[in-house]
Amino acid sequence: MNILEKKVKIKELWQLCFHDDERFVSLLFDRLYRDENACCMEEKGVVTTALQMLPYCMTFGSTCLDVSYISGASTRPEYRNRGLMSRLLVESFNTMSFRGIPLSALIPAEPWLYGYYASKGYAPVFFRKELNFTSAHRFNRGDYRRVFPSPDELYRFFDNRLRQRSCCVLHERNDFEVICQDIDWDGGAVVAVADDAGQLSAVAFAVPHDERVVVKELLSVDAQAGEAALHEVKELYPGLPMTLYTLPEEGETSLQRMGMMRIVDVPALLSVVAGNHTLLRVTIRVTDSLLPSNNGLYLIEGGKCCRISAERCDLDVDVAQLALLVFGDSKLSSLLDFPAVRPYMSLMLD
Repeated sequence: MNILEKKVKIKELWQLCFHDDERFVSLLFDRLYRDENACCMEEKGVVTTALQMLPYCMTFGSTCLDVSYISGASTRPEYRNRGLMSRLLVESFNTMSFRGIPLSALIPAEPWLYGYYASKGYAPVFFRKELNFTSAHRFNRGDYRRVFPSPDELYRFFDNRLRQRSCCVLHERNDFEVICQDIDWDGGAVVAVADDAGQLSAVAFAVPHDERVVVKELLSVDAQAGEAALHEVKELYPGLPMTLYTLPEEGETSLQRMGMMRIVDVPALLSVVAGNHTLLRVTIRVTDSLLPSNNGLYLIEGGKCCRISAERCDLDVDVAQLALLVFGDSKLSSLLDFPAVRPYMSLMLD
C-alpha cells in the first residue's frame, strides 16, 4: 500500500465510522494529515483500524511539552472486539516515545470510551466550565469596538494569550487556519474587538448550535474586553441564549469532562516537573502494564529526577494515577503537597 492509497483508505474509514461533513474531512486530510503521523492496520488490502498522532505543544510552567493528540481512532465494524485498536495504541505509544514525545491526549468520541481509554493508561484530566446566559442577558460593550484584524495579527494575539495560561495546549498557525475555516462553515464567526487606541483586546470563537450560540473559546486582555467581545457575539446572533466554554477556577467541582491524557515517557515528564519545582522532594513508584520502560522508582530532588533502587517510597501509583497526580485531579496532590496543575485544551476539532 503506497502513501496515497493509505491516506485514501484511512479517510474512507474515518467517514465510515464518524459520518462527518465531507468538506470538514477533506479540510483535515488536506491540511493536517501527515503520513508519518498516521498509524493503521490492514488485512487483505483493507484498512481495518487507524488513528492519527497530531503534534501539539502544551505550556507547562516555564517550559513547553510535546503532546501527541490522537485523532480519528477508528475500527471497521466487522473487525471490532479483536483487540486491534489496543495493539495500534501501543504501537503509537512506542512511536511517541521514540520521538521524545512524553504525553498523549485525546477526546473520546462517546462517553463509554472513557472507560476503554482508562484501560490503556489514559486519565480524565481535561475539564471545562460552561457558563450559560439567557437570550435576555446583556453584555457591556464599554469603549471597545469590533475590528477585523489581518490573519497574522489575529494569530499572534491568539497564540500570545494561550501562552499566558500555565498549562494549555497550543495551536500552530496551520491548525489555527483550519479552526477558523471550520467555524466559518458551521455558520460561526471569529469576533475580535479593539480598545479606543486600536489595540486588539479580545477574540471570541462562536458557533450557533441547537438554537443557541456556543462560544468555544474567549481570549482577552481583561474581563472588560472579554465582555465586549461577548456583546459583539450577541449582536451577531440576536435572540439566542449563549453558552461560554471557559477555564475552570481552582476548587470548582461542577465541571464538564472533556478529554484525557496519558503519560508515554514517565522519566521525561517527571524531569520537567522536577525542573519546574526545585524544592520538591518525593519518591514515586510507577507501574505501566503497556509500557514496561516506564516502570520504576523515581526520586525527584533538587530540580532533578532519577531512577533509584529502594524498598520504600512516598507514593505507589500506576501510570494513569500519576497523570491525575501531576495534572491536578487527585486528592493525593493536596495530601502530598504536590505542585499539580490542571491542563486545558480547546478548539481541538473533535
